[in-house]
Amino acid sequence: MTTPPPRFPNLLIRLIAAQACYYMIVSIELTLTGLVGMSLTPIPALMTLPLSLIVVVGTACSFLAGHAASRFGYRPVMVVGALTAIIGGVLSAIAVASHSFTLFCVGAALTGGYRAVGGFLRFVASEYAPPTKRERALALVMYGGIIAAALGPFAAIAASQVGGQPYVGSCLLIGLLGVLALILAASMPPATGGGVELNKPAIQIRDRVANPQFQQAVLVLAGSGLVMTLLMAAGPLANDHAGHGSAMGATMIQWHLIGMFAPSALSALFLKRFGMLMTNVAGCFIMASACVIGMISSTGWAMTATMMLVGVGWNVLFVAGSALLLQSYPQGRGAKLQGFTDGTTAAISATGSFAAAGLLQGLGWSGINTAALTTTASILLLVVWLTIRAHKSSSPQPTPTSSLVGADT
Repeated sequence: MTTPPPRFPNLLIRLIAAQACYYMIVSIELTLTGLVGMSLTPIPALMTLPLSLIVVVGTACSFLAGHAASRFGYRPVMVVGALTAIIGGVLSAIAVASHSFTLFCVGAALTGGYRAVGGFLRFVASEYAPPTKRERALALVMYGGIIAAALGPFAAIAASQVGGQPYVGSCLLIGLLGVLALILAASMPPATGGGVELNKPAIQIRDRVANPQFQQAVLVLAGSGLVMTLLMAAGPLANDHAGHGSAMGATMIQWHLIGMFAPSALSALFLKRFGMLMTNVAGCFIMASACVIGMISSTGWAMTATMMLVGVGWNVLFVAGSALLLQSYPQGRGAKLQGFTDGTTAAISATGSFAAAGLLQGLGWSGINTAALTTTASILLLVVWLTIRAHKSSSPQPTPTSSLVGADT
């Protein structure tokens, strides 16, 4: 059994602060990148290109970051990620000031690189936590998202008014948060965690492809991310189409973010008390309830309830899926699996974001929720099937009675 490093509570506080920086940067990007792109591009069809680059580069770098962390440890990877946020924020500010759409795309792509390392923060907590508290430590780190949910959008709007030109201050705020993230990253432990040395080989992805826990982890994380991202991207558009007003739209997003992060500790406690299967069932049930509300009503408060509940369901499934991933490798040797899982989740979730506008136009808010409900039901059925298969494969085979009789005879 490995021994956690001393003063783990202090490390946990730093990880929560780093997670808050990460989600602050993400919230600023979501709030303003599309608006900045619209103000800079000469071709309206390209106004979402910077936001798309953030997603694509972040997804690609997730796979690379996992391999790098397995070789060099988490700290160097997080330091490099923070540097990309700093450089990307500064370049974006210069691009806005000089009205350069091309340079803004470069800056956005660099900040996308920082997205690739933010997901590792919860795994750092799990690697250095006492072995019996890994899942709880992972969940507690997510509370950094509450800080970002409360401050991020408001900070983005306030910073956009600083200086003589709109949005320059918001881009510089990303760079400033990157500096804080860099300081926090430099204070992290140097190795992979769990007392495992860097020359201890990381578990290879091919060695876990057939592992039922790893399969369930990828399914639960990627599937819940797809449903959550689809509704999160479609919600504000549906609110606007329904004519509920910007105030209701802001309320909707606020409660969605609260649902995504506030239940983290409760999700971990539920997991510990009721087990993995019941936690996945509960998460899917909450997410399905959100979809049903969206199917039957498009009032402002019904939309808000849908967005909040889908956030809660995602939180429960995210904690469960992350815990499944922890169980699929020895402590301290999962960096490649972490990078692969986060990259796959980001890629599949991105399809929900990209498809939201077209699906909303073709199916409407009720139709999108029907599609989300079907996806959620499919996730639940696959999870149950994988659980049954894993149970059968791990159960000892009884010795036939005839053989025993023959042997006795």
